[in-house]
Amino acid sequence: MRRLKVIDLVTGGQPISNEDGSIWIVFNGEIYNYPELRRDLEHRGHKFSTHTDTETIVHAYEEYGENCVAKLNGMFAFAIWDDRRKKLFLARDRIGVKPLYYFCDGHRFIFGSELKAILQCKDIPKTIDHQALDAFLTFEYIPAPLSIFARSKSCRWPCAYPRWRRSLDAAVLGPPLSQGESRRGRAWRGALRPAERRVRMRLISDVPLGAFLSGGIDSSALVALMSELMDRPVKTFSIGFDDPSYNELEHARTVAKHFGTDHEELTIRPDAVNLVSDLIRHLDEPLADVSIFQPIWFRSSRGNM
Repeated sequence: MRRLKVIDLVTGGQPISNEDGSIWIVFNGEIYNYPELRRDLEHRGHKFSTHTDTETIVHAYEEYGENCVAKLNGMFAFAIWDDRRKKLFLARDRIGVKPLYYFCDGHRFIFGSELKAILQCKDIPKTIDHQALDAFLTFEYIPAPLSIFARSKSCRWPCAYPRWRRSLDAAVLGPPLSQGESRRGRAWRGALRPAERRVRMRLISDVPLGAFLSGGIDSSALVALMSELMDRPVKTFSIGFDDPSYNELEHARTVAKHFGTDHEELTIRPDAVNLVSDLIRHLDEPLADVSIFQPIWFRSSRGNM
């Protein structure tokens, strides 16, 4: 298991266990509400040996069993081995941000964050799943629980959650207009306030944080909230193109200047032909999104980021 070190760089190595070593976890992702969850678990008598969010999942499972997933706010895929019950428990976040694949033939159960990890094992069938291929050609992606291989599956969240919406009209009743601020601007400012807590949770880190900034509404709103919550200039990064029809650097510069960010730009010129072999190696399944050429070029041109 290899982790991206964001929280607890020193003692956060995996796998991590509970106090008596009866429950173990490997985990990919980040739990945003782990400080509150940890305090509650400590109040219930659990003893922590690290400062990482990973250990919080272990003790939450110890306290709540499989229902621990409902306590987690974050993006995650994890596997817990319960040695007392001789049970393996795998879970994935609700939206499916973090991938989780598995293979089972009645004799072996193999899992990983990538299909290529499963294929490292001997004699794993590589037969194409025609239903998955049909879904890809129809929807331009392969939905869980399907994978491009017939015998390997993608874990999916088993529960349905109700949709909800927030009306912008209520935001108009916010604080008085500041000088030069329009009523529409105040409405947007008020509408973003509920997101402030969510952004604050995602700023918990032991390493520097930044944001990709396109200059559009979504990334600009996030940078606006980050600039209010951070005690230093937000690091922002923007990617531009030679084709002016979809080059948004000018918009990103306007936002970066307004919020005084530590801004960096890069104009890329993707070489699709030479990148195909790298893409095939990195991607586990077909993906109909030409933007995949951009981040690979960006990484290779700037070193390992």
